[in-house]
Amino acid sequence: MPKISFLIFCLIFCTVSFGVAAMAALIPSIAAHFGVSPDYAIRLTWLYMLPYGVVALFWAPLTRIIKIKKILLFATAGFFLSALLFSLSRSIHQAFIFRFLMGAFACSFVPLSLITVGKVIDAESKAKYVGTFFGLSYISTLVSVFLSGFIHWRIIYLIPAVSSLAIFALVLTHLHDFDFRKTSFKISYLETLKDKNASRFFLVIILGSMLYHSLQQRLGVYLSQTFSLTQVVISTIFTIATLAAIAFEFSGGFLSSRFGNLRVARIGFILMSVFTLGLIFTRQYRPLFFFIVLWGSGWALTHVGLSTHLTNFPDRILRDASSLNSSLRFSAGGLGAFLGGVLVTMAGFKFLFWLVAVSIFLLGFYLEKFLNGGKKSHG
Repeated sequence: MPKISFLIFCLIFCTVSFGVAAMAALIPSIAAHFGVSPDYAIRLTWLYMLPYGVVALFWAPLTRIIKIKKILLFATAGFFLSALLFSLSRSIHQAFIFRFLMGAFACSFVPLSLITVGKVIDAESKAKYVGTFFGLSYISTLVSVFLSGFIHWRIIYLIPAVSSLAIFALVLTHLHDFDFRKTSFKISYLETLKDKNASRFFLVIILGSMLYHSLQQRLGVYLSQTFSLTQVVISTIFTIATLAAIAFEFSGGFLSSRFGNLRVARIGFILMSVFTLGLIFTRQYRPLFFFIVLWGSGWALTHVGLSTHLTNFPDRILRDASSLNSSLRFSAGGLGAFLGGVLVTMAGFKFLFWLVAVSIFLLGFYLEKFLNGGKKSHG
């Protein structure tokens, strides 16, 4: 892959990632700004994730008839407009609409990038590229989460709008014209899901994303309501998690190459389980400054390990599998965020924490055996 194209893909990841994790921290502040309850404003999380998941299904098939560059130009322009309008929203209902549109355009970038990596990068280097892509995006996430404690939420979302306009110009003038077109437009998701290895992989994606986001998207509200923390303290806790994620997104690619993708992902799930158990038994917020490292690093290891595992899928299913990956991650994540709220309303935060801790531990413990069809992994 040409260096300038690699840089552009990295910038796209950074732009789309800016403000995503910050939303969980900003919900109390946005709710206060519009004069609504946090439980109502939290719709901003899953109203981004659900369209992300659904619309992601359409981007990979388009690469059969349209060049990557043209698709990225369209998606970047759409993301610019929706992010700009979201930052200028005059009511919570306008914010819901434009946040929905942001998700619909943002979902194009990950599958298009993974398809490109899967097709043009040699097998030995894929993990390093994937780790670098997502590692840089986490730096962007870190900056947005940190700034969310100090500047107005509108500015947080005006930044990616302006950045995406600059990236549009870079894509137009400097991105390599990757051409993965075939003779006809074809959507073969059912054929992809018939592959046993792919179907097992996507079941893990669904369960992992639901469990993660059921807790992640309500963590800011939990900290605010339980410990009466200010926005600065909440954002600081999220910043520490993101710092840990950055370190392990970068190193995760190398660890995957050395020890195997699934072993790295397995460790990630178990670390997240330990953090969730810590939430159950923590009576003060100060220990969370340390425990939150497990949450961020665990998610990063899982993310790199499973994403790299995906890029090694056979070429016949790689294209559609890349879109399915983004689709199911965010659809399941949005559903998890919604169901997490239902569980908290019915049974409280502690019940949600126990459910997530036990379920995510079992998912990690049996990960290799499950994805390898009961066979022992050799890394």
